[in-house]
Amino acid sequence: MKKLFFPLAVLLFFLLCILQPEKAVAGAAAGLSLWYCTILPTLLPCMILSGYLISSNLICHLPPAPLALVTGWFCGYPMGARTVADLWKSGCLSEADGRGLLRLCCMPGPMFLTGFLSMGMLRLSLAESLPFLAALYLPPVLCYLPARLRRGKAAPSAPSPLPKETAPLQVFLNFEKAMMDGFLIMVKIGGYLMLFTMLSYFFRSWIQNPFLSSLIPGLLEMTSGIAFTVQTGLSRPLTTALCFTFAAFGGLSGLAQTVSVLKSTPFSGRTYLFWKLAQAALTFAAVLLLCPA
Repeated sequence: MKKLFFPLAVLLFFLLCILQPEKAVAGAAAGLSLWYCTILPTLLPCMILSGYLISSNLICHLPPAPLALVTGWFCGYPMGARTVADLWKSGCLSEADGRGLLRLCCMPGPMFLTGFLSMGMLRLSLAESLPFLAALYLPPVLCYLPARLRRGKAAPSAPSPLPKETAPLQVFLNFEKAMMDGFLIMVKIGGYLMLFTMLSYFFRSWIQNPFLSSLIPGLLEMTSGIAFTVQTGLSRPLTTALCFTFAAFGGLSGLAQTVSVLKSTPFSGRTYLFWKLAQAALTFAAVLLLCPA
């Protein structure tokens, strides 16, 4: 039965697209517009450059955790997971350290949080946003500390020494490979973003309850879920808490993107989902307490 669930779900999705083409087209257009106008220019350059740096072995002579943290926190989903996967594949990061870093570095970027969420959707000033940003960024740190304290003793394999001289052609080929890898990942992200945004539009049209019509789309795709939540007329504290919770969780779309970049690694998508749900729950409780009635 489990083997039939996903094909049947895809078949149902296909039938919905045929029966309600106007919602399917609107959702697809919204998802692809978000990908082309925001995600692509934000993530692709960082993906190409970080991929080349890691493949050149330069990063293996530096502490890997800061690189994963910087790319994850400043570039947004799924750059943190992609950096952890690349560092593990290159031998710069142990499996135990990688599992811990995945709890810490998979976050939405500050440009998204301040520009789109706080100022654009919730109409909050930067000063008003700071407590809520702390409520979003603190839970990953709290989830990371236990893994850091009981970290395994296994060390990553020793990085290969830096070459004294690299042929110009090989440098070009390495950069081209990093660029093609970045293009492939971005196409996958665009596909997931389009499909989950379409699902959000379908669920939005079916559900009349304001809370559920915000919750389900937000759990599917955070950006459209945040936009829908602001329009539902829920109380200000609940609206703010839900929006920051969706950003902390990243949506099932973010989960699919993360699992995609973790392919061929020992890192589990189920474990990642567990920690993201825990972080989202902590963020929801903290923002709800901080937000004035």
